[in-house]
Parts: sequence; C-alpha cells; structure tokens
Amino acid sequence: MIDFRPLTEMDFPKLCDWLNRPHMRAHYQKVPIDIADIERKYSPRLSPGHPTRCHVACYRGEPFGKIQGYLLQDYPEFAAEIGEDDGVAIDLFIGDERFMGQGLGRAMLASYVQDVVPSLFSETLNCFICHAKANETAIRCSLSAGFRPHREVIEGGQASLLLIFDRLT
Repeated sequence: MIDFRPLTEMDFPKLCDWLNRPHMRAHYQKVPIDIADIERKYSPRLSPGHPTRCHVACYRGEPFGKIQGYLLQDYPEFAAEIGEDDGVAIDLFIGDERFMGQGLGRAMLASYVQDVVPSLFSETLNCFICHAKANETAIRCSLSAGFRPHREVIEGGQASLLLIFDRLT
C-alpha cells in the first residue's frame, strides 16, 4: 500500500510546500522555511554516505509524506538528549493533509520499520521515535504502528515521550 523512494532534489519544492503548511507548523516546522533552507539541509542527505537516509512515502504512486532513519551513534548529541546510544531513530510526517486521518501515518511507519530499516541498518534491533507529549496524534500513530512507550525525556526543551520498536518482538 505504501511505497518508499529515496528523496531527490526534484522533491525539494514539494518538501518546502509541505513544511510551510499550517499542520506542519504546529509540531514539526515551527518557523517558515524557503527553498534555499531546504537545499542547505537536505542536499547533503542525498549522498549515499550521509548517515541520515531520507525517503518519500507514496500512496498509489502519489507522494504524501517524508520519513527518515539514522543511527543514534551518528548523532551523539541527540542520543545523549534522549538517553539512548544504540538503535535507529525515525522521524516522519504526512505533508499533504488530504492523506491525514486515513491510517497512512501508521502504515507508513510500520512498513518503514519492518521493511526498509532492516535493509539500511541491519546491525541494530531497536528503533526509536520521539514525540512532544502535546502531539497526541503522533503518539497514537506510533503506538498503533507497534511502538511502545519507553520513557519520558526532554527533547529540544519540550517534555516528550520516547517510544521503542523492538524488531525481535
């Protein structure tokens, strides 16, 4: 149902549009972002050697969201902030509001963790995702995708919930 393809430069205008939409400003992209910001942030991530692997999620061939994974050990400051140093961290969003409320966030996350992460990061077993406690929709999505609460943390100065997906269970 959900397909993933690597993020490309051709996706930058769509990514910029998505990140500036009102629903994204609430929890993910707090300040406006322009195409130059997108290019600065995401161009390095297009390299196969970059530690963050970015993908576009498509439903029936239509892009609707972005998801990425990275080893915590490659980002020691973030790892220290959440109190974990071994595993894969996942970030995602549905950029196109037309696809919200249909279970696609859950399907995207579950499919990515089960089908994509093992091929990218075979050496690790646990996946983590962190949501601000105020972002109840994202927490419900992650729980329904098979993550479970791990512990409360402070991420970026916000009270957050760290969730874990153990690929062995």
